[in-house]
Amino acid sequence: MGLPLSAQAQLRAQDGLAALDAGDGERAAAIWEALAERGDVLAQYNLAVLLASGEGADAQQALHWFEAAAAQSHLGAQLALADMQAGQGAWHKAQHWYMQAAKAGSGPAQFALGKILERGLAGPPDLDQAVIWYQAAAEQGMAEAQFALGAALAEQGQGAAAADWFEAAAQQGHVVAQHNLALALARGVGRDQDMAQARQLYVQAARAGHAPSLYNLGLMQAQGRGGAQSFRKALALAMLAQTAGHGAADNLIEALHDVMTAEAISQAAALAIECSTDPGICG
Repeated sequence: MGLPLSAQAQLRAQDGLAALDAGDGERAAAIWEALAERGDVLAQYNLAVLLASGEGADAQQALHWFEAAAAQSHLGAQLALADMQAGQGAWHKAQHWYMQAAKAGSGPAQFALGKILERGLAGPPDLDQAVIWYQAAAEQGMAEAQFALGAALAEQGQGAAAADWFEAAAQQGHVVAQHNLALALARGVGRDQDMAQARQLYVQAARAGHAPSLYNLGLMQAQGRGGAQSFRKALALAMLAQTAGHGAADNLIEALHDVMTAEAISQAAALAIECSTDPGICG
């Protein structure tokens, strides 16, 4: 008795993987194409991946086979197809396949769908629906989605909920979320005002080279908010922010120059070199 057709297909699919591992992409493609034409969803997906990125890539054929596999509810194919269509600016098609993958539980698809809805790339902007999909992805632990959700909730005036999601993303090292949470704490928006904690969060973001955080940390140093006051450290941070392209740093530098001696300014310039390796030294 021969093997069932499904078992035969699985064996042939493994032959394709073996050929690919051996560096014979052409043979792998031939094996998978024969199976793909008979409707084998894994072969369709594997062939599409190979055609999308392998030697002799063929984007149109890759799109064809991703579509075939996506129509059979292959989650990876749906996501890859949506990504390709988004890359081509075909936002309505991309939204359709992101929606299918999002409903199947794909965090990246949920996040991408949220972005399309928030920005109105495939129709009128819909922030409420974007929030729903951002939250679905955020609850799966995606830092980018947690940040996007926080930003959307902040736009809706939900300061406490926004701060919660900024904090979740900040704990994963999301730099702009660290900065936004610091802003919330410094202003007392969605959180009790806590200058010391805000200052520490600015230090974390500044260590990643985030120019607005370098600037705000410099302001806190100049004003003695959240910790000790030091014009020299404030000027060093303002110089780093200026180097990082933060335009407002020019005004802070000018203001500090007006109240500092030439010797203190020189010391600040030397300190800026030291703090460039670790802004926490000036924090």
